[in-house]
Amino acid sequence: MPSRPWTREELLQVLQLYCVTSFGRIHSRNPDIQQMAAHIDRTPSAVALKMTNFAGLDPTIERAGMSNHSKLDKAVWDEFFNNMDKFIGSEETPKSGELSEPQIEFIHAGPAGIDVMRITKTRVNQTFFRKLILASYDNKCALTGIDAPELLVASHIVPWSIDREARTNPTNGICLNALHDRAFDEGMITFDQDYSVLFSPKLPTHARETLASFGSNKMRLPARFIPEKKFLDYHRSEVFVNG
Repeated sequence: MPSRPWTREELLQVLQLYCVTSFGRIHSRNPDIQQMAAHIDRTPSAVALKMTNFAGLDPTIERAGMSNHSKLDKAVWDEFFNNMDKFIGSEETPKSGELSEPQIEFIHAGPAGIDVMRITKTRVNQTFFRKLILASYDNKCALTGIDAPELLVASHIVPWSIDREARTNPTNGICLNALHDRAFDEGMITFDQDYSVLFSPKLPTHARETLASFGSNKMRLPARFIPEKKFLDYHRSEVFVNG
């Protein structure tokens, strides 16, 4: 009996799983792949094979996947990455790529322990972006190798508020621990064209020595979605405090 053709909807689901799965975990024994297979009524081997087909379409990795991807695979890949917000926006709010509707929360503050109402807005698509970036870096900080997810941040190179189109672009992200992320966000560190760390002259000597002592002087590149150099150029020229 001939195999059942893949549908666009199935491929979109598998592609999203590909994005948030570490490269070394694309195999039929992965529980997430098994769960996806059950959801779309495919075998785990078929889902894993389709994910390696997508790897063959991924221009950001050196190690090519299977070369026999279909025209529909390519069409779905292009559709997804050309308009990612359209497919992942429903994860957190219908207004994808923007701030959500205001959320009211109560905080306990003040010497008298007064409850203060604060209206906040949250960013859309950050959950998927975080999963995607951490998976690309095998859930390890690109500078320290720290592998505790609670201490890791999916850092935007071009700030989230600056470039709408780059907000969910996986090549606009780096997996950093919380301290290096803050230093990067504040322009105290950046990366040159060779992905080596540059420290701001405004950073106090002791702080610089401390950061340098427990982090590599060069970014460990991810298995896929290597940071775009044009984004790093922007960070060096517009965010980095160089004097």
